[in-house]
Parts: sequence; C-alpha cells; structure tokens
Amino acid sequence: MSSNKKATPSGIIITENNERVIPASKRPDGTYRKERRVRSGFTPQEDIERYKNRNVAELEPAPESDVKEIDEIQDKMTDLSITSEIKETIVEATPLELISKKIKALEKKIRQIDRIKEKEATGKTLLEEEKNKLNKLEQIKEELEDLKRRNADLE
Repeated sequence: MSSNKKATPSGIIITENNERVIPASKRPDGTYRKERRVRSGFTPQEDIERYKNRNVAELEPAPESDVKEIDEIQDKMTDLSITSEIKETIVEATPLELISKKIKALEKKIRQIDRIKEKEATGKTLLEEEKNKLNKLEQIKEELEDLKRRNADLE
C-alpha cells in the first residue's frame, strides 16, 4: 500500500519501497479504482512548474500571508542593532573601483553608439532614443577622458 507522504500536484505519491504510484480512489458510483504504478522518469504535465519571468513576478502583488511575514521580519530587523563586528565586515567601494566601473560603463555606451552608427550607415531608420544617444557621443567621450585622467592620478 502507499504511504501518507506528500503528494505531487498530479496526486502521485512515493511508497515505502520508493515506487511512485497514483493511490487507489473511490469513484462517485461507489466502486474503487486500483492503485496505479507510475514509471520512473515520467513527469506528468501537472507536476511541471510553469516558467515565470522574474521581472513579471516582481510586478505581481505578494499574497497577504507573505506581506504579513515581510512586515514581521522588517519589525524584527528594526529592533536589531548592528554590532561592531558586522560594521567591520561591511566594505565600501574605493574611489578607484567606482571610477573604473564608470569607465567600463562609458566604454560600453561608446560601443553601443558605434553599433548605432553602423546601423545608420546601412540606411536603417533610427529610433528617437538612438538619435539621442548619437547626440551624446561627444559628452560621453569627454567624461570618459576626464575619468581616465582621474583614474591615472589615483593610481
């Protein structure tokens, strides 16, 4: 017979001897369906979890129970004070790291603008955002040169 372990959404349970079965059940007319064995490796459609885009999932409102739990956790966190040990482990980024991050971001923007120029050269129409990016090229280059100078000074 089957054990009372947690059933999957499709109703499949695992027996004591690690077999997956659909347990016996009673029909509306009073007769019984026999217990059916499920082949190993088979996953019914009901058990396959639907893909959820994390961006869409963030937009969905949280269930009431989750909101209550979050509120309780936030209340507990405000009651706690940070000890000196934890304060020492928190490390702030140095100005050199911040500048190098900004340099990488600006170089990426310049690469994007180069792609937009290639697109324009092939005769494709540009979006308004792409036109605005093209107009900011000189400003981005000046900012990049300034940051590279500052980076050299800090090193």
